Order: sequence, then structure tokens, then C-alpha cells
Amino acid sequence: MKMTIYIIITVILGAIVSYFFIPDTAKSIIENLITISLSITLFFVGISIGRNKHLFKDLKKTGLKVLILPLGTIIGSLIGGVITGIILKQSHALSLAIASGLGWYSISSVILLPVTGAEGATIAFIANVMREMLTFLLVPFIAKKVSPYCAISIGGATTMDVTLPIIARSTNEYYALISFIHGGIISLLVPFLVNFFASLI
Repeated sequence: MKMTIYIIITVILGAIVSYFFIPDTAKSIIENLITISLSITLFFVGISIGRNKHLFKDLKKTGLKVLILPLGTIIGSLIGGVITGIILKQSHALSLAIASGLGWYSISSVILLPVTGAEGATIAFIANVMREMLTFLLVPFIAKKVSPYCAISIGGATTMDVTLPIIARSTNEYYALISFIHGGIISLLVPFLVNFFASLI
């Protein structure tokens, strides 16, 4: 819970500083700093994983079960997309196309732009950005109170990179490795899923 509060405060402070004090001309510099800091963080997550000599043996024992989590994430996300579409009175195909972005907002919005126009692409962008943001906020709580697997699942494709540090911080090296595999598998499938459902629109 403390970690969730810390993240919320940090995001709010960052938004305030960016809005009032950082000029638009500094956008490229900030993006480069984000990339560098994320790369450094992921490097140290990798070191933490590599230090655990028994980790890969434990993962080998898990076997094909490691594939169940990405499958569950995809199915759950698509069901959630359909339900949301019904509530918002959107077509099933569009709802599934947006949900199948699984947190990867850049690729889902780009794929949908020529099919749905700016409106559908914008919705896809916002929906998947919100998923990423909610992952940062919810992972510390869900990992502790519900399950580390559930915490990984809500991150979707982002658990391979952007949200991996917070998952590693909230769980342990074993779940960090599971998170990386989970995100990698989903990232491979996202372009195919979005394109498939986009073709149905």
C-alpha cells in the first residue's frame, strides 16, 4: 500500500512539474532520459535475476505452466473489452481490437488508425496507456493482497519492460522472470491479435 501511495504522489508531482516548469522544447531530452533510466533499471533487474542460481531450475520445474498466464491474460483482457464495449455501446470487433493491444498503446493505435480513423486510434491509445498507468498503481497492492500472478497479468505486454521494475520490486526474482516471459509472449502476439480484430471491423 505504501508503494502505491508513493507511486501516485510521484506521478502527480511529475505531472505538475512538467505542466508548469518544463518547456515543450525539452520533450526529446525527457524522452531520452526516460529511455536511459528504464534501461538502467532493467539492467539491475537482470542482475537480480541472474544472482539467483536456483531460479532457472525452479522455472524449468514450472514447465508449460508458464504459458498459462499469458493465455489467461489475453482471454481476460478480451472478455473485459467485450463487456466494456457493451457498456459503451461499441461494436464487439472494435472493442476486441482495442483490448487486444494489451497495454501496448503505440502499436495498437497505429494499426487501428487507417481502419477506424483518429477516433478509434485515440481510444485505443488512451485505453492502453491507462492500463499501463493502472499497473503501476495497482501492482504493489495486488501482489501483496491477491496474487503475484494477478499483478503480472494486469500489466499485459508492458511486463516485459516498462512495468517490470515495479513487479520485481513488489514480488521477487522468480516472479520478475515470469513477468519478463509473460510480457515477451504477449508482445509477440499483440500485432497479430490487433490486426485480426481490426480486419473484422
